[in-house]
Amino acid sequence: MEQRNRILNNMDKKRKSDNFSDEIILKKPENNIKNNIKIDIINLLDEIMNGKYSNIQLNYYFKTKSYLKKEKTFITNIINVTLKNLIYIDYLISQTVKNIQKRKIRQLLRISVAQLFFTGTDSAGVIYEAVEIAKIINKHQSGFVNATLQAILKNKDDITEKIPLDKKDGIIYSYPQWLVNKLKTDYPENYVDIMKSYKTRSYLSVRYNKKKLSKDKFEKILSEIKSEILFYVDNVYYLSNSNIFETEEYKKGNIVIQDLSSYLAVKNLDIKEDDTVLDACAAPGGKSLAILQDFNPKLLIATDIYEHKVKLLEDIKVNYGFSNFEVYKNDATKIENLNMKFDKILLDVPCSGLGVLRKKPEKIYDLTSEKIKELKKLQKKIFDSAYGSLKENGVILYSTCTFSINENTNNLKYFLEKYSDLSVEEIIIPENIDTQKDEFGGIYMTHKNVYNDGFYIAKLRKMSNNLQ
Repeated sequence: MEQRNRILNNMDKKRKSDNFSDEIILKKPENNIKNNIKIDIINLLDEIMNGKYSNIQLNYYFKTKSYLKKEKTFITNIINVTLKNLIYIDYLISQTVKNIQKRKIRQLLRISVAQLFFTGTDSAGVIYEAVEIAKIINKHQSGFVNATLQAILKNKDDITEKIPLDKKDGIIYSYPQWLVNKLKTDYPENYVDIMKSYKTRSYLSVRYNKKKLSKDKFEKILSEIKSEILFYVDNVYYLSNSNIFETEEYKKGNIVIQDLSSYLAVKNLDIKEDDTVLDACAAPGGKSLAILQDFNPKLLIATDIYEHKVKLLEDIKVNYGFSNFEVYKNDATKIENLNMKFDKILLDVPCSGLGVLRKKPEKIYDLTSEKIKELKKLQKKIFDSAYGSLKENGVILYSTCTFSINENTNNLKYFLEKYSDLSVEEIIIPENIDTQKDEFGGIYMTHKNVYNDGFYIAKLRKMSNNLQ
């Protein structure tokens, strides 16, 4: 164990942070411990590239394997830095070798190239370690892995220099070309800054329950566990490490993971104690929990279309014992099935998720313009259904975690044109959050914010007949 800790301490000595990396990590291998971890990383990457979600798979591995805390950080960082730079990494590999017969060898090459160019790790150590791992995966491939990595290391600058100019941004920053073209159209002055921003690292954010903890008590907990406060607004804090997970208040549910952007969406609903509220696309339940803990409505109904997601919502009800909370399995395009009218409706609709790429970098690789068009149609259907279940003078809070104008401003324009009794109300955002207001009154929390997610919010009130 002493040797293991010494190895892991070495991992933290070499760190590099720029527009393309999280914060890694590795020195020359000293025993089989890191070999086993690297094989786990290869398996993880392979599962993610075959359709699994990175955050879900990481959590599964962390629950089922006995990793040390530093090992979890190491694994998370290598997965993230590989996924964030995948198109460029694959381009370097493809320009060096034409045929990779073994899928796991491809994943090994990917994580090795990620370490070579995006982590500040010693190149000799990376290649040596990759060859040793190749011997475990397929001993006949170790020479191939060595030759490929040596060639990429030697020729990387020449390969990059020869990228066609019209494809360079997409390859260098690892964005599909169709999306680069779309960004150039939507944000011609700063599309490169946007691409760079969403390749930077993400930060852990938590919200404490004001009814259970005071600000002073919460910050005292942070001081005791040596978690530095990086940024905070209200009761949402961004922290320098994950030590909070070991505290009793977190285990009791008085501190929960939540991003500031989603909390601000909840806060702008301006929920009163006599309100009947719907969270129509509620799972996994973070916004529902914020509503219940911070605003205490007369009744909150949370729905989702998928059984396993409804179970997450039901767990909140059971674990916290809220008497004003009901959970139903329901399609958000058919809110009328609930046979109720609501004072406030939260529509955090399914979207392309471009604003959370720092946390879920793999989302970008299976996204297409056709999928965004399909999502836009779904978003409109959900809104139409919500409108029909909204009381006079009621409020719909429409939100997405994307910077896609098609899903945000263009949808808001559609809502206002279709429903003449809707008015857009002001969104209240703290001054230290960078925002961009569109022509219809929607607010986008931009890429310039280092900590919180990219998020769009529009608040619409259904005017009563005598006010029209």
